Amino acid sequence: MSQRRDFLTLLTGFATLGATEMTLGTTDAAARAVDATIGATDAATRTAAYRNGADTTARTSTPQSSADAPPPAAIPPFARRGLPGPFHHALEPLRGEWQVAKEIYIAIGSPEAPAKSSGMTAQRFWFGGGRHLQDVTTGALGGSAYYRLGVLGFSNADSRYEWVTFDALNANLMLYRGARLTKPAARIELTGTFTDQGLLGEDFVGKEIPMRTVIEIQGNDRHLIELYFTPPGRGELLIDRSVYTRI
Repeated sequence: MSQRRDFLTLLTGFATLGATEMTLGTTDAAARAVDATIGATDAATRTAAYRNGADTTARTSTPQSSADAPPPAAIPPFARRGLPGPFHHALEPLRGEWQVAKEIYIAIGSPEAPAKSSGMTAQRFWFGGGRHLQDVTTGALGGSAYYRLGVLGFSNADSRYEWVTFDALNANLMLYRGARLTKPAARIELTGTFTDQGLLGEDFVGKEIPMRTVIEIQGNDRHLIELYFTPPGRGELLIDRSVYTRI
């Protein structure tokens, strides 16, 4: 009889333990479901930020001023040399949302009959603590969808502006660097080279093409960006011109 009671007690204990484990399992599953929901929400937020072209916390930020920065003595020298300065602040008129009137004079257009944009807009936001200005341009060009992602910044170590773009036509990036500067200016020139995939015609496929971008800041509500190519054996050509008007 004693053994039977011990056995029943043991079974009751197992049953209680099993119920407890089931409860814990249900709680754990619920917790995982909450985590999954939070993760999905976070992923959706990141996806929306990516699609909108910027860190959502940086939409209205401006380059950090020295007044906002920690005391210089608290910053290591290597980090202090990377703080935003007057050359970054000079780009502030480019931040915001813009209507873009773009014309392209090669490939799908010509100087006589340029391909023109339709419904094209650009959004620019600071990221990296005001060190880099991100540009996302979307719309239509010559009747086809257009997309470009660009990042513009100033290298303190090199005392020059740098500009890199990625688009939905070329499988390579476009990288430009400016000359060394001693003071900010409203006109920025940057140069680089790229390997043509045929934009200038089949004769230039695989050729290295020098290029030059000019950014002309005409005020807080308007600026121009022009792109020039210099094909081998030919003079420099204006191939793309965009007029930006603040929305």
